[in-house]
Amino acid sequence: MRQALIALVLLLPGAAPSAAQTPQPEPPGVPADVEFQAARALAIISAGEPDVESLQRAAAREADRTAAATASYPGRARVAALLPRFTAEYRHDQADNRVVGLQGSGEVDYSRLTPSDAFLVRATWELPWLLASPGELAAAAQAEAHARRRSEAVERVTRLFFERRRLRVALLLSPPLDPLAHAQLELEIAQAGAEIDALTGGRHSERAP
Repeated sequence: MRQALIALVLLLPGAAPSAAQTPQPEPPGVPADVEFQAARALAIISAGEPDVESLQRAAAREADRTAAATASYPGRARVAALLPRFTAEYRHDQADNRVVGLQGSGEVDYSRLTPSDAFLVRATWELPWLLASPGELAAAAQAEAHARRRSEAVERVTRLFFERRRLRVALLLSPPLDPLAHAQLELEIAQAGAEIDALTGGRHSERAP
């Protein structure tokens, strides 16, 4: 009789608990204090430092600055073809003719000097250079190498930026107890900052502590 009543109750509408009403176990999450400490540590190490986007732009500008001297070479080479090449030449000749003998009623003995001077100026143009200068292929190869170095500089400064921040977070939240390990961690942070400065022309040390 009792089992029949239980079955009847389960068959009644709304008697059985739905899946939505069944309490589900909450997934394990990050404790609030741990999350707060992590956010606080990130805020501390980010204070006063340039962001990664500004360092990326600085690294790209530094790479562009080193290649600025060769960037305009193809255009300058074509303009140079419009300028003539001048060559100058000076010549001096002198002829000396002596006449000895009888002429008319008497004897003659004289010399005849015939000097001559010539000054020549030539102008030549390298018109084929207007279409393709000899160094254009070399300039194109240099431009390709520059683009590759620019991309590598941006990637490297990005990697160093986050590596330095990871090291600073580790030093802040879990500093090594061993003095040697602590000093090595400090040196790694300083090394990463120095490499960022080298890539960005000192942009990092302008604001970093």
